[in-house]
Amino acid sequence: MKQWPNSHRVERLKGIHQESLEKYDEAKKIYTKILVDKPGDTLTHKRLIAMYKARGKTSEAIEQMNIYLETFVTDAEVWHELAEMYIDVGSLARAVYCFEELVLANSRNIYYILTYAELLYSTQDYELSRKYFCLACYLDGNCLRALWGLLAVNMAMAEKDKSNEKLVQLQVFDNDRLKNMYKGVGAHGDLAIAMLKDVAAAGA
Repeated sequence: MKQWPNSHRVERLKGIHQESLEKYDEAKKIYTKILVDKPGDTLTHKRLIAMYKARGKTSEAIEQMNIYLETFVTDAEVWHELAEMYIDVGSLARAVYCFEELVLANSRNIYYILTYAELLYSTQDYELSRKYFCLACYLDGNCLRALWGLLAVNMAMAEKDKSNEKLVQLQVFDNDRLKNMYKGVGAHGDLAIAMLKDVAAAGA
């Protein structure tokens, strides 16, 4: 250790050692000092976040991730991690914002698009949710998650506007698409088709 007295890597290892001894305050002091000297040290930022998460200190981890993202705004991994933490604590509106950033960074990532659409649905932003479920269906016309999501959001919107002809047409198309995909795939497919028929009858 004495060979590299100014090495941030060595100091970070000292912090990890303090964590292993459960001396978390000492570890935090070491990490904080490194970040004062080198604010752009992403590994130390992430080590501090990981330490908070491992100790179940969710609010501190969230705060540290937000501090990190103020500088490293393009780090998709941390945006995703932050979104998951917001979901865990029930802060869906903040999770929506995180996935919005992820979709902006990678507009063809179907996982980001679908999760964003589902979060929008959960926060009752049905119109925007529908648009992103449609985008997911456009990118992958056989994606069951996208088709079921679109069906769910259409049903929610139809309850408020039964006279919307375009919405009705989209619902019929989506329902038929799902029924075709479940044909001949066994008992679970028959069950899904029966349920879809019930949905169609209820919306008629």
